[in-house]
Order: sequence, then C-alpha cells, then structure tokens
Amino acid sequence: MSTINSQPTAKFMSFGAGVQSVTQALLIAEGLLERPDAAIFSDTGWEPAAVYTTLDRVEEEIFKPLGIPLYRVNNGVIQEDVLDPNKMRGIPGFTASQPYEVTVVDRWAICPDEACGWRKLREIQEDAWSKDETPTLFDAVVYDLDGPDMAGLFEAIELVRSFPDLSDLDDLSRLITDEREEIMARSNIAVWDLGGPDEEEELAHAADLVVDALCRAEILGGLPAAHDACGSTGRIPAASHTEIRRDRGMLNRKCTQMYKLIPILEKVRRLLGGEAVEKFCRFCGGNGHRVAPWRAKRGETEVAECSVCHGEGVVVQVGPPPAGTWAEQWIGFSTDEIGRVSNRGDTRYSHSRYPLLELDMSRQQCIDYLAAHGWGDVAKSACLGCPFKSNAEWRRMRDTDPQAWAEVVAFDKAYRDAPGMTHQRFLHISRLPLDEAPIDARQPRELKQSTVADQVYAAELALAESGDPDGCSPWACRSGNAVDDVLQIQTRPAA
Repeated sequence: MSTINSQPTAKFMSFGAGVQSVTQALLIAEGLLERPDAAIFSDTGWEPAAVYTTLDRVEEEIFKPLGIPLYRVNNGVIQEDVLDPNKMRGIPGFTASQPYEVTVVDRWAICPDEACGWRKLREIQEDAWSKDETPTLFDAVVYDLDGPDMAGLFEAIELVRSFPDLSDLDDLSRLITDEREEIMARSNIAVWDLGGPDEEEELAHAADLVVDALCRAEILGGLPAAHDACGSTGRIPAASHTEIRRDRGMLNRKCTQMYKLIPILEKVRRLLGGEAVEKFCRFCGGNGHRVAPWRAKRGETEVAECSVCHGEGVVVQVGPPPAGTWAEQWIGFSTDEIGRVSNRGDTRYSHSRYPLLELDMSRQQCIDYLAAHGWGDVAKSACLGCPFKSNAEWRRMRDTDPQAWAEVVAFDKAYRDAPGMTHQRFLHISRLPLDEAPIDARQPRELKQSTVADQVYAAELALAESGDPDGCSPWACRSGNAVDDVLQIQTRPAA
C-alpha cells in the first residue's frame, strides 16, 4: 500500500494492559524501544479488576513520567449489550440444541421381500464387495446410482471416482465410436465423468458414458418401483439402539471487531486530524427509537432505543485523516503468536508494527522480563466472561475472586436463551451451566462418561484445561486459527 510520506505521522501503541503490552511499556521506559506518541486502551467494560489495576499503574509509573498520553476508548459495555435483545451484539459462545433421541442402526439385513427390485440391487452391491476385490469400473458406475433419486441406496459405499486399471475398458473400446450415441439414446442418461489421468481424459470420458449406459439400459432396465417396506433402499434394520444427542456449535466472533478494533481506529483518525461530523441517523429516522429489524422479522412490535444512535437521533462519524498522514500502530504479538500476524487490520491511515517480534521475544520471555522488573502479577487481557477461558482460569476466578465468579455465573444463566435462537448458549465448552461445568476435571478419566455429551467433552478436555495462551487483542481474537496469508513483517509500509 503506497503512502505520500514514507515516515509515519504518529506512532500509537495498542495497549491492552496484558503481558505483552506491559512488556512493551517497560522496554520504552528502559530506552530499548522509542517513545510512541500515545497509547490507546479499548475498554469492553468487562475486563478483570487486575487489568484495570495494571492499566492505572502503568499510566502513573510509566506513561505519565515519559509524557505518553493514554487514551481510553470504548464502544459500549459488552456484557450489557450481549443480553440486550435490541442490540445485535455477540460473543463466541458455545451452542447446543435441546437433547433429542436418535435411533442408530447397528446391523442391516437385506429386504425380506423377494419381489423388491431394490433388494436385487442391494444383493449385487454386497456380492461385489464381499469378494474384497479392487472395484471395477462396472462397480463404480453401478454405485453411482446413489443419489437423490435412489434415496441413499448406497450411502455406506465410498464411490470410486478414478480408474484402478484402464485395462478394464479394453473390451468396451469398440463401443466408443460405433454404438455410443445409440446406447445413450436408449438409456436417456446425462454426461457423467469419473475423471482420470489428464492424458487419458478423452478416453475415460467416452468409456464412462458407454458403461453407464450399459448398466442402466441393458442390466438394470431403469430404476425399480418404490418399495415402502424398506423405504426403497433394499435393506432393513436388523439391530439398533437409541442415543441422546445434542447438536453443538459455536457463535461467530464479533466482539473483537466491535469492542476493540472499531473504537481504536476511530481514535486514530481523530488523533491524525480526521473531522468528526454529526449526521442524521437514518436507521431510526432521527427520533432515537425504533423496533429493531431482527425483532420485527419475528413479529415483535416493542419500540426501544435505537442501537445505532443510542437514542440520540444523530450519529457522530469521524472521517479519514488528511491525505498522506498515517500512523504506525504498535501491536504486542510475541514470537509464539506469529500465526496471529496479518495485515487485515491495516488501513490507508494505520499500518501495523510488531516491536516484540523485532526483538525476538516470546511470551515466556515477556513473563520473565516482567517478573525481573517487579511486574510479575500482570493478568491476561480478556473479558471476564470470555468463552475461550481455560478450566484453570475458571477455577482461579472461582477460588480467588468470588465476586467476579458470581457475576459471570449470573451472566451465563441470563445468556442461555435468546429470541429467535433454537439452540442454547453457554460460556463453557462442555455446554453446561458454568457453575455445573466440570472445570475441576483435569484428565478425561476423571470425568464420568455416561452420555454422548460427556464423551465428546472428554475428547475436548485437553483444550478446555489448557485453553488458549493468547490474550485478547484488537487485531486478533483469542484461540483463533493461524492466519493463512501471513505476510512478511514490515516495520514501515512501502513508500
């Protein structure tokens, strides 16, 4: 991305009051990093008390003596907004449906009705595979009958979509030129391509059509008539059992963008000279209240404060800074967080820099550095109710901060059901209420596996116990997947 000036107009430090950002502040105080023009802390309104304590201490002991202003910005109070049905705000909570019973077939049997045409197809299938032979092209074409019109006849068979041996086609080669059109016309089939090596694609394609036509027109004679007894599958359950299941999922991660990145970038624009303009709120027509559109879709008519203008009837938008001005944005990723590095948060006026990566510092080195300088009690930066907390973090909160624990437990209960959602929401990965979740189980063997849900959770227990080592950053959510398009780190954007 090109800019008019190759040097930044200003340098701003993204300060989360966690391990890495406090380390950067101490490095500045020691003269190992240059002094930025300002630090920006984005407050979700639900940070741990230890984070606010660290924030105040850093401001008093480091930033003020160095003349570095600390700006505290926000975009609402996250725990209140998430529970407000008139605001479309969310956190990446774990979801689960209500328990439901399913029947699982343990063993199948051939349809007992000898007049069933689907039974015959099933017998052909099982006979071919009982010989434990490499499937032939003939087998592949027969199994391709699995589809919407066959009601899942061969759903248990992995379709063969390549040629084990093209010699299987030799005895059919004579049909490719002479009888292809006739057979296709008789069988009334569409083009079907198994694939195959590039150099033999044309031969394979022609042979597919011929064999498919032969199987359908000459051997099968079309699809059998519907058969209710076996559901037109050619088989019936011979043994089965029931299980209680719950569909599980996870909600989208919107909180980082909404409560961290947006307010920080707005402050950056202001500091660089962007003009703040008051505009008429088009969402509520300027009256400050409306029926939230997602509630209106459900037929609800309750009028509430507009979630865009917060009841003011107008919104303040900060425009872009003057052309050619841009800020160098310091982000505290350490070497073990290289997978979080991305340019997705960069804009025309804000470009990322990673001082800890330049110094080749890992998170553990940051922890050791803080301890050596009398800052060994710096907490991880993340909301109290962040669903990515590990069991160890949940236990620590429960055992050392009963007030915060009671607050989060109450939030978790209030968070359970949401209008318009069929699934319930949970803060803990076990999809159980937080005060009932097995946060004390450190090993799978400690967890009684009496249900499918227990078994699934046991498989996730290692993740639940250790959690994600990263804190929450405006530039990357906790426990996120490694960024695919990791770019070469540049301390300056190209001129």
